[in-house]
Amino acid sequence: KKQLVELHNKRIKCLRLADALRELAKHGPLRPEETRGLSEEVGKMSHLDVNAYGTPTAPDEHAYRTGCPPPAHAAAVLTRTADEASAAVSHTLVAHRKALDLATIQEQLDCMQGAVMIAYPAFHRLPSFDPARIELENAEAPDGQSENQDVLEPAQSSLWWAGKELESGKTLSDYIGKNEKTKIIVKLMASSQGAPVREPRVDEETHKAMLAYYYKKQEEQKALNNDDDDSYLTSEWANPKALKGSLVGGGRGISWRPH
Repeated sequence: KKQLVELHNKRIKCLRLADALRELAKHGPLRPEETRGLSEEVGKMSHLDVNAYGTPTAPDEHAYRTGCPPPAHAAAVLTRTADEASAAVSHTLVAHRKALDLATIQEQLDCMQGAVMIAYPAFHRLPSFDPARIELENAEAPDGQSENQDVLEPAQSSLWWAGKELESGKTLSDYIGKNEKTKIIVKLMASSQGAPVREPRVDEETHKAMLAYYYKKQEEQKALNNDDDDSYLTSEWANPKALKGSLVGGGRGISWRPH
């Protein structure tokens, strides 16, 4: 369980750092706390220089960042590295039957640190309060307010399977038997959260297909209900004398002439 908790915490750290690198590439470092969210007009009234870092070249519409990103080539490296890191630890790996380990996560963290060093050598002009630097210096303090902030502690986390909490003193064979080819899906959660919500009986793709099928049937029923066209009454297949006509004369008109 300790290794799983470490894997979980490093994975979300990797995702947080990737997000920080993208923002850094778009709008530069974070502003000092006293000027975050302030427009230039408000800054002048408050006698605060919101552009103390430099003249914005890519202004942040929320006024939280300086608007001074690194040079284009360095920004491209930050963005590309962040995207690669996000893909390497994505939850979609499960669908592709690929496992995630600590070595892979650490490799991505090292790559992102290298990208930051290219843009800001030795953290030059990257403030100590910028999220990217905080993550790289391991000075973060996740508050649990979002999915990527949901850090777990080994002593305060639990593993769940089939509505049962897996106790630390037991082995998997105590729960699933001794068949080594058995595959189970276990959930890692904080102990305070209790049992997890049960998974749906059908997967997402099957659910979408079912919804599409029922929607199509519903539309077809609506079309039938709204169809008041009676042109079918003159159709050949609706003629009540069609059978008789097909039997007499082979379905062709009878021709005759007097002798």
